[in-house]
Amino acid sequence: MELIPTFIGDEAFRPKVRACIKGYLDISDNYSLSIGLYKEGRIFVYSNSDDVFSLQYDIGSVSKTVTAHLMLYLAEKGLVELDKEVCCYIDLPRGSYPTVYELLTHTAGYHNLTPIEITLPSLLSHGYARKNIYEDCTSKKVVQCLKKRQRVANAGYGYSDFAYAVLAVVAENVSGCRFSELFEDFIQNELSMKKTVIIADPKRRTPPAADRGRIYNFWNWNANNPYVAGGGLVSNLADIMSYLSLQITSNEKYITDAHKLCWASLSPNSNIATCIGWHTYKNSNQLWHVGGVGTFRSSVIFNKKRQMAVAVLGNAKGVASANVHYLAKMLYSEIKINKIKFYKVKE
Repeated sequence: MELIPTFIGDEAFRPKVRACIKGYLDISDNYSLSIGLYKEGRIFVYSNSDDVFSLQYDIGSVSKTVTAHLMLYLAEKGLVELDKEVCCYIDLPRGSYPTVYELLTHTAGYHNLTPIEITLPSLLSHGYARKNIYEDCTSKKVVQCLKKRQRVANAGYGYSDFAYAVLAVVAENVSGCRFSELFEDFIQNELSMKKTVIIADPKRRTPPAADRGRIYNFWNWNANNPYVAGGGLVSNLADIMSYLSLQITSNEKYITDAHKLCWASLSPNSNIATCIGWHTYKNSNQLWHVGGVGTFRSSVIFNKKRQMAVAVLGNAKGVASANVHYLAKMLYSEIKINKIKFYKVKE
């Protein structure tokens, strides 16, 4: 059943939340912010745009959570086994390689690994963040890099874009389908996120944020690029809230299995741990992920037990962009302690 959103106004939030939102938007008229809140089966929306659902945001690394569900879906279909090394699905030299599960949970030892062979051409031409640093990558390049980088035993948690590019190659090989096509088909037909795509229509895409005349370009993606698995999706608030609702209400195994804690990710030096594709905290029912490419930032949080979720999608430059995750965490806490006046409907 499709959930009908209720639009709420500034009056729904306490002064400290309003101040955070105002501080973000007052910097530039070109900044945009879209907020979705899920509370016990209802969706509430706040935005500085009157046409919030037409705005398309690059969601960056939140894409990894969708890739994780896709890999679990392929596992259900018997096309891949999570505990098998990737050399079972990719033609690689003899050696020790990470398992599919280790890649999904960022425990493969590839943390802080951005293969220089992949990123150097773009970095030299454009600099970091001004353009997609992975724009020239192909599955062939990922496999070449993988041949030089085998498994690191007992690596623990270490976040990795490269790990998800490898997963895209695995998915291509076991399905016989180009990853971008497989990805979009899964997203739109299994997850029912009908407006979420890899290559967006420029006429409908939210423009990059501008401030004092300086504009960054979109992170454009080639359909053959395996790094789309880790950060290539463009979506809108309606689809993101539908996706979070699914996390809370679905009993599909490829959804619920992603919420299981990865014990190998636990560390005495950090409160952060991982599930499959998702992050969590020790002794917490809160699952979350953040994303960022170019001027776009995204933050999603949900708690299945408490039947609540938050999504904040932002488009801003500089230090303001970091406030998206700060605001998402603040809103999550406000819902948790019942401090949001959901009855304050926007006029």
